[in-house]
Amino acid sequence: MSYIVLARKYRPQNFSEVYAQDHVTKVLQSAIQSGRIAHAYLFTGPRGVGKTSLARIMAKSLNCEKGPTIHPCNECINCVEITSGVSPDVIEIDGASNTGVDDIRELQRELLYAASGSKYKIYIIDEVHMLSKNAFNALLKTLEEPPENVIFIFATTEPHKVLATIVSRCQRYDFKRIPVDSIVERLKDLCDKENITIDNESLYLIARKADGGMRDALSLMDQTISFCQNNITIEQVRQIFGMIPNQVYHDFMQMIKKRETKALITELHKIFEEGTDLQEFIANMLEYLRIILLTKLDVQIRDISQDELPMFAEIAEQFSQNDLLYIMSQLMQTKADIRQSSNPHLLIEALMIKLSRLEEITEISDLISALKTNQISAPPPAAKIPSKPAKQPERVASMPQPEQESPKVELNLQNLSDNWNRLSQRIKKSSQTAGIAFEKAKLVGLKEHAINITTTSKTYFGTLKTNKERIEEIINDFFGKALHLNIELIEQDAPTKVDIPRKTIDDITQDNPEIKDFVEQTQARLV
Repeated sequence: MSYIVLARKYRPQNFSEVYAQDHVTKVLQSAIQSGRIAHAYLFTGPRGVGKTSLARIMAKSLNCEKGPTIHPCNECINCVEITSGVSPDVIEIDGASNTGVDDIRELQRELLYAASGSKYKIYIIDEVHMLSKNAFNALLKTLEEPPENVIFIFATTEPHKVLATIVSRCQRYDFKRIPVDSIVERLKDLCDKENITIDNESLYLIARKADGGMRDALSLMDQTISFCQNNITIEQVRQIFGMIPNQVYHDFMQMIKKRETKALITELHKIFEEGTDLQEFIANMLEYLRIILLTKLDVQIRDISQDELPMFAEIAEQFSQNDLLYIMSQLMQTKADIRQSSNPHLLIEALMIKLSRLEEITEISDLISALKTNQISAPPPAAKIPSKPAKQPERVASMPQPEQESPKVELNLQNLSDNWNRLSQRIKKSSQTAGIAFEKAKLVGLKEHAINITTTSKTYFGTLKTNKERIEEIINDFFGKALHLNIELIEQDAPTKVDIPRKTIDDITQDNPEIKDFVEQTQARLV
């Protein structure tokens, strides 16, 4: 006996075996029980979600010797013939192969003959959107007033290509993608029946790769079993599908946070050497970041196993929402650029170097605010080169003396307040944005070895949190004492939402001469 693939071997044979389509199966079962059988149905939805399988189940329910019934016996001659696809009263037609008007006319001639041994003569036309316009028009009258006991069931993945006049003559049912949990549940049952050992992480990985299609999931499982036999591990599954472990992306994000550019590029080269598809690499990283973003928003995630959640939560705590969105936007742009690039490896290397300097990126709103308060000084203009070499002075200038270390300042609330601007300037030397955020913060108290400050800006709050250790080092060095910085975000009433049109850097410089001078002197760019 020849081998039967899992997608055929475990094809649903009754309504209860159709996963995640309860909104369709319940209506059809109710219609069968009440005797309200329509003459035409249209099943739409993605591939591999059960459209054709449910059409066969519907045919068996109507033509079963014990029916019409919502529980076909699968034992009578009618049920067996329909399951095998050889029933003379249930005709399955491939719309992609029978697209012409002549094929429809042949079908219309067959309608004149009554069902041979069943109650209904049922036509199941798969991929019905492939029929030509003339074929659709030839079908219209027959579809509206078919012979008695003739039923049409159409299935399509592209309902927008079906003529509206055809859709209006059918009962339409939209099938949805099957959730990951439902696919995992089905795969577990299948593995139990086949005596296959598999871990949860492998099940979820296969289910996610199936992209909502049960048939795709069963085909992937078939492929996995062929390689792993009866003992499936996550390492083998990743090897089969060329997928990178989430731990690798976790390490990438850690290196981005720590600004370890060299280590980041070294790990990236290891990925290159393994021959990983670059588009797949970026797509998987985007999916990884999507889960982190949803974790940060406290959204319940059902398409990953519970064992993986702590790893995602750790990264979610380290990055702000804006940072995650920025990284995702850069990945999507790079993914689009790779298609037209002759050197895709260079694009990804440049991207990773850019992401490793994430902390240096300043929002344009912060720059504008700093310019308005004269907190950013433009660099001095470059000295002009004389047309003739200048005469060398006879006297040699003495070497500048090193700056003397200033004495430590006594720590108290008054001195802390008086030296706030000096501290801000020192912090700006380490991080311009952190210095601005510190300067804008409000000093609310000094208790023992703790400095308490507040801010009303979420951007400043995130910047202060990110640079907290460095700020504490600068303050400790200034006062000569070990101090701890407590930062609190004060929520304000949400301002009225105003739609602000996006401007180019030319628009901004025309509106504000100060920004124009800054751009010309620093050669800044709008990112």
